[in-house]
Amino acid sequence: MNIVDAIKDENLFRPFFGSSIKTWRPWLVALRVLHGLPVTSKFGQDLIRQCTGRDPKKLPKEGFDTALFLTGRRSGKSRISATIGAYAAVLAGYHKKLDKGEKGLVPVVCPTVSQGRVVQGYLRAIFETPMLREELVSDRKNEFEFRNSARVEILPGDFRHSRGYTLLSVIVDEIAFFGLSEESKVRSDTELIRALQPALATTGGKMICIGSPYARKGWCWTTYRKHFGNNKSNVLVWNAPSRVMNSTLPQKVIDRAMAEDMAAAKSEYMGEFRDDVGIFLPREVIENLFVSGRIENLPRGKNRYFAFADISGGRSDGSALAIAHKEGRKIVIDFAQLWTSPANPHQVIASMSEELRRFKLYRVTGDNYGAEFCATSFQANGVHYVKCEMNKSALYSELLPIICANEVELLDNPTVVNQLANLERRTRSGGKDIIDHPPGGHDDMANAVAGVTVTAAARAVFIGTLGI
Repeated sequence: MNIVDAIKDENLFRPFFGSSIKTWRPWLVALRVLHGLPVTSKFGQDLIRQCTGRDPKKLPKEGFDTALFLTGRRSGKSRISATIGAYAAVLAGYHKKLDKGEKGLVPVVCPTVSQGRVVQGYLRAIFETPMLREELVSDRKNEFEFRNSARVEILPGDFRHSRGYTLLSVIVDEIAFFGLSEESKVRSDTELIRALQPALATTGGKMICIGSPYARKGWCWTTYRKHFGNNKSNVLVWNAPSRVMNSTLPQKVIDRAMAEDMAAAKSEYMGEFRDDVGIFLPREVIENLFVSGRIENLPRGKNRYFAFADISGGRSDGSALAIAHKEGRKIVIDFAQLWTSPANPHQVIASMSEELRRFKLYRVTGDNYGAEFCATSFQANGVHYVKCEMNKSALYSELLPIICANEVELLDNPTVVNQLANLERRTRSGGKDIIDHPPGGHDDMANAVAGVTVTAAARAVFIGTLGI
């Protein structure tokens, strides 16, 4: 049975879609194209031209093994992800290619735990149908196991648990947002796809990636640019605004979002890649600066040290401290530590002060957020707190030429590397650039390292000029 018939069948997926099955018509057309099913209606053929940029008469009859669905928010992406996952595990017939005793896995990979819970909830609802419930052997924390030796597993931010299994199909939800969150165990969507694709070779299962477009970088952007509108391509790219895929979404929701932030709303609801977001620093440049195996440098009496603290400004933010010294033109990061939230800020500052005293430091620079509180708390621990005159965006701008000149040595600290590599340059009205972490991301460690690097460079020049 094909996936469209399964969605229409009252004994299979139809109850999951409820009485509003007609509103899912655009997604049924998309799934027909994916699986090589005929599309004869004028509505369907017009939709294919609009959403793929391709001639519907030139689509491959066998369908596609790799697909990228880029649609706006509230378009039903996660529901479709769950449906494709359930179909691949139970009804697609991929399990018939398994050897006796072999287990097959359909991983549903999500960038965050919360997104994983959404898809998991939809999967659980799908298997409430009596006929499908009979196929379900167990429903554990993050996985569903079936009588046919297949499993569906929700893998938030990670793919390594899929190793060692035969993959029947792969569903990647919110593909454009991998590597942006601290929860993500992969550095980018490119790394994720490269890791998963080879495991599909045995079964010939499909690689299905779904999400809203974001920045013009990585596998998502490269795949869109190469395959959208390409009649000869064997990769399906389906790109559509929210209301094209979900006509029930009120237009006023989109209008309000457009009025508040047009660049963000175009990405979130219109299915457009953001043209105001760019890479600040390529990962390979940053990775070239860290010293492999160096976790920390012990204090040395001959060095003059500098320190920068980033104190948590909320329950989701951590606090970070970085210490550095200068050797010639090169700034060497000696210490970098993150205090995760939630944590008592007084205890964090007391702990930071102990680290500062190890390096015989009684002065630390920090940002302007909560400066009075920070100054008082550090003072109670015998440390003078100096407010930095630059905001973090300005610090990152000052950091850029230092990194490009290869004048800093970073510690072998994955959090520092990831946070620096994930920084984004966003153009705002008036042509002013803002450098910041991506949505859902953090930059506590990056801010501390940037702050101490820029502070050390500026102070070293100042001290040298005065002959101190």
